[in-house]
Amino acid sequence: MQNQQKADGELLHVFGKVVSILLILALLTILGFKYFSSVDNVGAQSFKREHTKLINMLAMVKAQWFTQGRPDLMPLDWNSFDGNAPNKHEQPELALIKMSKGGWPLPNQRDMVGCEQLWSQLLGREAERQHVVTAFDVSGNVCSYIDNNSAQLRYNLGTGRVKFLTKD
Repeated sequence: MQNQQKADGELLHVFGKVVSILLILALLTILGFKYFSSVDNVGAQSFKREHTKLINMLAMVKAQWFTQGRPDLMPLDWNSFDGNAPNKHEQPELALIKMSKGGWPLPNQRDMVGCEQLWSQLLGREAERQHVVTAFDVSGNVCSYIDNNSAQLRYNLGTGRVKFLTKD
């Protein structure tokens, strides 16, 4: 009888360990799902910041376009907006950008490569480094920038309108 009680005690002890391990695994699974869903959310927030930055850059480019007399081809001088530039006597690197009649930046060529170059000129980063896929819609005259979470920035070349679309 004592052997049976001893065996039952050991069995309860093992059962307690199994239940503890299962609870820990369940907790880790829940935390893992929450973590990975938040990682996607962080990526979407990062692309949302790019949307805000693109809108601000377009506004600054249009302001420069007005002050320079509405040229068809305009040099972008980002240092003119920086009052704390380290050396104002140094010759800045100017990027020439094509402008529409309405004052919106245009790609040099109306294709995917032109849209990638426009992204780099306006935001100062290469689309490939940010894992952004570029597309050009000929019928809508739109450059689309898609991140790895399927969020999308659509820049209409005719109107200058920027739309931020998410998969939600």
